Amino acid sequence: MEQWGSGYKRISEDCAAGGYPLPEWTELGAVMRISFSPHPEVSASASANVPVNVPVNVPVNVPVNPRQKWFMYQLSAGKRVKARYLAEQFGITEKTAKRDIASLKALNKIAFRGAPKNGYYLLV
Repeated sequence: MEQWGSGYKRISEDCAAGGYPLPEWTELGAVMRISFSPHPEVSASASANVPVNVPVNVPVNVPVNPRQKWFMYQLSAGKRVKARYLAEQFGITEKTAKRDIASLKALNKIAFRGAPKNGYYLLV
């Protein structure tokens, strides 16, 4: 480790002074990877609050945004709305409007009937 200069020594001393575990040093050719571990007090309290066997990033009761509400309201009124109309109404790009519609389809709130060119959306 001496060949890397005083940085190694300073980092190790600072970790020890702050109560952190010593970092893990990995030589990767011309560069060094330094892996730091969290402070023991922080990692102990953080792991105590984490439930076991709970999936991460699972959407639960995902609310729809105002644009999507407007879109569904138009469908409930019997109108045949397309992404272009949604984009014009809210001043967004057609790509964003299509993403809003796709998420409504993924949530099984709407469905598309007919051919891509002249089909239409309806509430499920």
